[in-house]
Amino acid sequence: MTDYSYIDTPEKLAVLIRSFREKGTETLAMDFEEESNLHVYGEHLCIIQLYDGTDFYIIDALALGETPLIKDLLEGPETKIMFDCSSDAAIVRKSLGIQLKNIYDIRLAAKALGFDGNLSSLIERNLGVQADSPAEKKKYQKANWMKRPIPEAQLNYALNDVRYLFALKSSLEEEMNRTLSPSVVKQLTNNMKRCANRKHRDKPGWEKICNYHVLSTKEKVFIRHFFNARDALARKANVPPTNIMEKQKIVQMAKAGTWEGLLEGPSFKYKAAFEKARLDAERDLLKG
Repeated sequence: MTDYSYIDTPEKLAVLIRSFREKGTETLAMDFEEESNLHVYGEHLCIIQLYDGTDFYIIDALALGETPLIKDLLEGPETKIMFDCSSDAAIVRKSLGIQLKNIYDIRLAAKALGFDGNLSSLIERNLGVQADSPAEKKKYQKANWMKRPIPEAQLNYALNDVRYLFALKSSLEEEMNRTLSPSVVKQLTNNMKRCANRKHRDKPGWEKICNYHVLSTKEKVFIRHFFNARDALARKANVPPTNIMEKQKIVQMAKAGTWEGLLEGPSFKYKAAFEKARLDAERDLLKG
């Protein structure tokens, strides 16, 4: 097991951030564990894993709530080494209104060198270490990071995601300087500065449904209202939206323009909510 400090109060986090600034800490390895409609409703930042090259830290984001200290850390001057920061940046932007800053995304460096695998594969490629077994990775990717206390084995797995980031950064930079032209390295450095920024607008959930772009205008109106009805039901019950209804059923209702004949079993109890959604969609269509 890895020794680490557990940060679960604003006072502890304030002391940690102050220590980084007073020591002149320039670089941190960082990763998140999140909840995204798997065990409860919505997207939640659960923990932040940090490694400063010497010590490990677990920051309990759920316990800390909406303290501005998390913003101070994530937008702070320290370079944060991450692997594929795009989804992490999106979740803190949407759920906490925080814009990740000063990120060094080693996935971009790996891609510039022709590697497009996951973090475990990159660790094995560059460092010759097997960080996690496939079975362990599958188990903890579906773990409930909202539950407290978090089991020690689960936390140890999470810390593996930051354990090797310093070494990977050094290895990849040495490889880039050896194999890539200075202009390509410079361009990559410039890209790093923008890697956590939103590249496109954050799409509403109904637009992320498979083949949404091929639906007719009428079907898109219905899918929006049916999707929002399902979302409201899931929010009220604090369950993943798929517990209310699978996306494919929403597509079927949108194409039919009604819920009738398509709700069955436990989902039939939601007919009043979906009837209201149907009527709202029809009103929108009449407005043009």
